[in-house]
Amino acid sequence: MSEAARLLETGTQASRGEAPRTSIPATILVVEDEPEIRAPLCHALKRAGYIVHEAEDGMTACRIIGSQRPDLILLDVMLPDLDGWEVCRMLRQHPDRLIASTPVIMLTALNSPEDKLHGLELGADAYLAKPYSQQEVMLVSGRLVERHRREIQLQREFSRLNQAVEEQRNLHSLLFHELRNQLAAMQINADLLQHADSSAVTSRLAAIHRSSSYLQCLAEDFLLIRQVQGGQMQLPTEPILAEALAAEMLELYETAAQARGIALKLRVEGTPLPLTANRPAFRIIVSALLDNAVKYGPSDHPVEVVCRFGEWRFELDVCDAGEGVQVQDSAKVFDRFYRGDGARCVAGSGLGLFGVRTLANAMGGNAEVDDQYGKGNCFRVWIPFAA
Repeated sequence: MSEAARLLETGTQASRGEAPRTSIPATILVVEDEPEIRAPLCHALKRAGYIVHEAEDGMTACRIIGSQRPDLILLDVMLPDLDGWEVCRMLRQHPDRLIASTPVIMLTALNSPEDKLHGLELGADAYLAKPYSQQEVMLVSGRLVERHRREIQLQREFSRLNQAVEEQRNLHSLLFHELRNQLAAMQINADLLQHADSSAVTSRLAAIHRSSSYLQCLAEDFLLIRQVQGGQMQLPTEPILAEALAAEMLELYETAAQARGIALKLRVEGTPLPLTANRPAFRIIVSALLDNAVKYGPSDHPVEVVCRFGEWRFELDVCDAGEGVQVQDSAKVFDRFYRGDGARCVAGSGLGLFGVRTLANAMGGNAEVDDQYGKGNCFRVWIPFAA
């Protein structure tokens, strides 16, 4: 990377992706090496209400563009060390789209048609030959600043809509993930029911009833859960008995666990207190963690669910005797569609743990993985108690 390109980058790494400044006054950078030309132009711009930065060479201009992110650049062509052609070319190639789209007016004594065409080919928005009318510069500057700000506003709105669509897609995927899990459980019980003796029929029918009841509640409550997307509203909360809901979800997965010789255990630590949370979101979290443990944990080994009531937060641990999450996977295991090498041999969508973190975050908490590779898998979700 050249020194000029590095200066353009300076100050933009931290702000890249942030909303640009759109409030009045606008910021204009005047790049002109002749003080007798630069001074009156800057004075006129300041009187018009603009914030003005000055540069007398191309390298200084690159540094100011990278750090100040001006709304408009008035750019002389004949500059020391780095001419205006090169500054304009580098600007248009900047990786930050907002900086790359900054409007440029070239002000130069080079007034041949070829020079003007060259400037426009490099990406200049206007080309004014010296001696120019100061009034013309002010008029063109105002129009370009206004156009640039409208484009920024449209880009921000477009990004907001894209984010809302993505959040809606994520929540829909989460719903279908839960539907698949419970339908699979109902299918297992239905298959076992065909070959069950009379003493086992009642328990199998009860398991199918639990799964169908859960799906009915999930369908009814999902409309509330999806309202969290796009900042429309927070998840509605109510006091819940976390340990009781966890016990209900263990019953849902009892048949699938027994099919693999897995015993499900529930342990409560601390004094149980009502937790202010979203009931269907909490159920989905426990369901996804249990599905993960039963599906990927080793056969004939127990899965333990721990409800821990601390001083200021509730913790839910779901632990199995699996190999554990490798270090390179721990930072990505909650990402959407991510599946570690150990999970590829088992059917799945890579949405379960993503949904756990999404819903935990929506309730003010988070999801974590315990770093105990080689000793088992342990996933933890924590939710703060209400103040």
